[in-house]
Amino acid sequence: MKRERTFTVRGRTFGGETPVICTPLVGRTRDAVLAEAATVIAKRPDVIEWRVDFFEAIADTGAVLDAGRALRAAVGEAPVIFTRRSVKEGGTPIPLDDAGVVALYDAVGAAGLVDFLDFEMGNDPEHVRRVVETAHAQGTRVILSYHNFGYTPGHDFL
Repeated sequence: MKRERTFTVRGRTFGGETPVICTPLVGRTRDAVLAEAATVIAKRPDVIEWRVDFFEAIADTGAVLDAGRALRAAVGEAPVIFTRRSVKEGGTPIPLDDAGVVALYDAVGAAGLVDFLDFEMGNDPEHVRRVVETAHAQGTRVILSYHNFGYTPGHDFL
């Protein structure tokens, strides 16, 4: 019998038989992110994903951290995923290079504002290693993501 791995973050169980509901936030400004958060938190999703690649001030680490602090306060104990999706995996263009993205992830993880850092497996292997090692040292979980827009494997494979 196959054993499913589960874990709990902020009272929410991930893994196992029951899927979780994740709601993305794609606001371009701090106020827009917070307005989206107010709308979706009332619906009680299992987890919230902040798609920071939509955030206009992504190149300003202080603005990202400020918005992240406000978001954390707004969603209370709902787990939060921090995601910068690359253009090649469906994201929007941003004014940061890859090293800048890694530095942003380091800062967000160090601030303790999110529960998960979602980083693409297709990034430079050294960047993947650094994000994983730094996040784990900071006590933040990492989601290593890959997006295949042409096919979704079945449950048994996943």
